[in-house]
Amino acid sequence: MGTDVLTLVHEDERGRILTADSMTYFDERVGASDVIVAGSYAARVTFGWALRLGVKAAIAHAAGVGKDDAGISGLALAAEHGMPAAACDTMSARLADGASVYDGIIGHANGPARALGVATGQPVAEAARRMLDASSGKKTVIEEMVDNQIYTLEETPKGNIRASWGIPVLRSIREPRPRDVFVQASHCGLTLSAHVIPLRLKGVIANDAGRGMDDSGIASFPLLAAEGIAAAAVDAMSARIGDVMSIWNDGIVSAANDVARARGVRPGMTTKEAARRMLE
Repeated sequence: MGTDVLTLVHEDERGRILTADSMTYFDERVGASDVIVAGSYAARVTFGWALRLGVKAAIAHAAGVGKDDAGISGLALAAEHGMPAAACDTMSARLADGASVYDGIIGHANGPARALGVATGQPVAEAARRMLDASSGKKTVIEEMVDNQIYTLEETPKGNIRASWGIPVLRSIREPRPRDVFVQASHCGLTLSAHVIPLRLKGVIANDAGRGMDDSGIASFPLLAAEGIAAAAVDAMSARIGDVMSIWNDGIVSAANDVARARGVRPGMTTKEAARRMLE
């Protein structure tokens, strides 16, 4: 399970195609001539990250599409700024696995991508190569996309329930948080465990992202359980992925790991009830 690893999968005179397990792993190592393929969900917040980097085009995971089409909401945002963008079909690839998304099948594409010949049912690898024909990217910072805050939802004698949008916030925490349960806007794929385990959290709740190939949307569960950390996922159709307050206010649990179950967390439970039980 790599962290911050970028893999070059194609390069020609038009530019490069690179993959990563999370959109947030792309940084100053990519630029205006690059097409990036990420294991992340294709919501506004993740494509806002891609726009900030100024890449040529981006492809991510449809994440079950989910409530209010949140899993692919980033495609419209990218189109507003002229960036070709697409999402692989949910069951064609593993979440949190950029190489798997690159091997997947296009499920959704925005107007700028379709103008380059990207189409539903096309291999992602072919779509990415077509996207190399796009104009050079331009860095665009969308302020609403940048939220590095940790929000306190509840404080109790048994511990605290916090909320944040994704991996960059977890990475910014420098000390363990053994009394905290974190509600996350993202999914429960493998990338979550890499950043939760060092924090020694009491528990974590995120989106199941439609589960995806090989149940990859909840693949962090056994790794977190092995460390004594409770984990649960809410159904993608119950809450908007990428919107942590929707996870908190609207989420209905679809799956939980053994540690969470031992504390009484069950499918059908609200996020709020599950988080409170994780504090036990």
